[in-house]
Amino acid sequence: MIPAVPWYIELISLATNLAIAAAVWHILSSAAGRSGLTPAKIRAVRAGSAIFLGAWLGAALLLAPAPDSLVGRDQFYLTPLVPLFVVVPITIVFLATGLSPAIRHVLAAASLPEVIGVQVYRTIGVVFLVLLGLEQVPAHFALPAGWGDIAIGVTAPLVALAVARGFPASRALAVSWNVVGLLDLVVAVGMGTGFLAPFLAPDLGARVAPAAAMGVYPMILVPMFAVPMSVLLHLLALRKLRGDLRLGSRLVPNAAN
Repeated sequence: MIPAVPWYIELISLATNLAIAAAVWHILSSAAGRSGLTPAKIRAVRAGSAIFLGAWLGAALLLAPAPDSLVGRDQFYLTPLVPLFVVVPITIVFLATGLSPAIRHVLAAASLPEVIGVQVYRTIGVVFLVLLGLEQVPAHFALPAGWGDIAIGVTAPLVALAVARGFPASRALAVSWNVVGLLDLVVAVGMGTGFLAPFLAPDLGARVAPAAAMGVYPMILVPMFAVPMSVLLHLLALRKLRGDLRLGSRLVPNAAN
């Protein structure tokens, strides 16, 4: 079946991914401004992060297969673009962080509440439930991915507020939230590709086809951009929770870092 995604879902997908790129750039740009770097290095970090985010999202838009590309393909076909766009950007970020002291300074200066709160965009999971109602995605994917993302997105600002205010047990809350957020992504991708379905939903059989709509435009933008970005944000938040001396909107990096 060729997915028929309504125009308003396409608009939500495009707008959300563009908003993610803009919000992450704003976090990095603000962090660069208070990182203690020279003005020239601040400009370089801001320009470099804009180019990286723009190229990443632009490549996803350019390479995203059209729905009619599924015609004649086996139902178990899985596009290599999804693992490619998960592995390559994350690898680039890790390499850049390891090689560039300036980037490490910027990440150290990033606001933890902002890094957490920005994931309010995960409420985009509601579109999976809408697509389920339209019979465009299977329930074994839409239900855990949709409700899981909604739960993470709705609670993101609350966890960020708890961290910013330094509420009791806010660190444990933030760690738990980030771990659950990562597990939600694993389940969503695993069920969407069908790899985890035999384990989490054994009644579906030993082999489960991937959610076709998630492998073509516009929904493929989610696993190509939003999902790996969420992974990076969770990892950054967990790193800051482990290495920062205090919680708050302006974080003090541990001297050991």
